[in-house]
Amino acid sequence: MENKVKKAIVFIDGGNFYFKLKEMSQKLGKRYSLLDFRFKDFCKWLVGENKFVEIRYYLGAIRRENNNEKSEIMYANQQKLFRKLQSQNIVVVLGQLIKHPDKTYHEKGVDVRLAVEMIRFARENKYDTAYLISSDTDLVPAVEEVRAFGKEVCYVGISKGQSFGLSKSTNNVILLRTEEIEKFLKFDN
Repeated sequence: MENKVKKAIVFIDGGNFYFKLKEMSQKLGKRYSLLDFRFKDFCKWLVGENKFVEIRYYLGAIRRENNNEKSEIMYANQQKLFRKLQSQNIVVVLGQLIKHPDKTYHEKGVDVRLAVEMIRFARENKYDTAYLISSDTDLVPAVEEVRAFGKEVCYVGISKGQSFGLSKSTNNVILLRTEEIEKFLKFDN
């Protein structure tokens, strides 16, 4: 029996991935930066023998605020990240980042955009397998809908902090260990 090569798209919940990476680095006493991460190499490694179609990165857009140094720094860093992602031919899809009265920031519309595109692309037959890098259980209904189209979904999470909701609803689970993440943070000279 011949194994059919499957078309694969990687969907990355950017905020979720950032906080998982930050949490992992704090536990190890190291500091990881998304600017040092080789997303394209990582995603090609994830999909393995499947036909790599594209990477889609979802994130809340930071807005500049007048006379607010923190927002200027966050905005500048996010723009560097966007340039880095675009240089690796990664599609960046933006939601909003809302500042709450308690001065914390919360993403709005990011998960919805990710879910809608996963479903739309499944319906349009743009992929056979979706690799979902997120631990947000709000995405479970989208995963179920994608699977109803006969598509596979592989949940990619961090070994510590696994989403059991996504683990139960997907076809496959990949839980990343620190050493697997670290090898995509190192650059060859």
